[in-house]
Amino acid sequence: MSEYRNFHSGEATIQAESGIDTAKFDHDVDQPFQPELNDSEVRFVGGRTFSVAASLDQDRRPWASPLIGEAGSLFSVLDLTTVRVQPRRVDGDPLFGNVEANGSMGVLYFNPEIRRRAKSLGSGHVEPDGSITYRMHRMFGLCPKYIFKRSHDPSETNNNETDADAFQPTSAPSLTAEDRHQLERSDTIFLASHSEANGTDPTHRGGPPGFITVENDSTISMREYVGNGMFQTLGNLLLDDRIGLLDVDFGSGRILQLTGRGSVKPAEPNGVETERILRIEIDEVRVGFVVVGVWTNIEASPLVPS
Repeated sequence: MSEYRNFHSGEATIQAESGIDTAKFDHDVDQPFQPELNDSEVRFVGGRTFSVAASLDQDRRPWASPLIGEAGSLFSVLDLTTVRVQPRRVDGDPLFGNVEANGSMGVLYFNPEIRRRAKSLGSGHVEPDGSITYRMHRMFGLCPKYIFKRSHDPSETNNNETDADAFQPTSAPSLTAEDRHQLERSDTIFLASHSEANGTDPTHRGGPPGFITVENDSTISMREYVGNGMFQTLGNLLLDDRIGLLDVDFGSGRILQLTGRGSVKPAEPNGVETERILRIEIDEVRVGFVVVGVWTNIEASPLVPS
């Protein structure tokens, strides 16, 4: 049991390494992270067309999965702690099987057009109609750092429906040349990690194309830019080094998911606002397609190093 209301021992350790007073940080949070949605969050959640779920497979490996659908139907708020989730299915995506296996689940509600995101951790249950009933035990807003502005219309076509229908999902122990290319030109990815204290955690990472380095077919790394100081992902990795990653090609609908082991090392000083490098040794890579609708790029994050 942690001595803090909001942070477990792994998070507190990383915070201390960065000069953050966890006791003060914990006290300054107005109240412990609560499961209840407020009025603004109810509207925000119900209006989402894209978000990301984190889950654990039967071997307790984390996976991050895309959630895409129409506003008002992707998420239906049943009460202030319970949401019905009805995303478009992605062949090969382990989300539904993972939730059926152990129930652990987290959702990152995400709207890049206004650079708003909110994180929730909880548990899910797959219903007979194919939806997921998701109950939250932690819910809180996050800062807008490193979010690239994009608008999204899930109802419009970008002509990738044929690709999604015809594609057969794949699973492999390492990256292909196409996988490497997708990661190296990405400016937005999502991570999944887990702690026994708080649950399965989805989060966002953004950076200039090239902020992800493909070291070889089984290893990638990325800079950890200065964020909100909570260090939830890095804190989780101190206690359980398993990690998942999701990369969505917003143009084609190609979905790249991987799971593996994460480690953190200090970054070499180079004038970029970062302290650490996150490195992932890959165990498995899955590729699928989903009908993504139309995404329109608006603006890069002003905080992203050039």
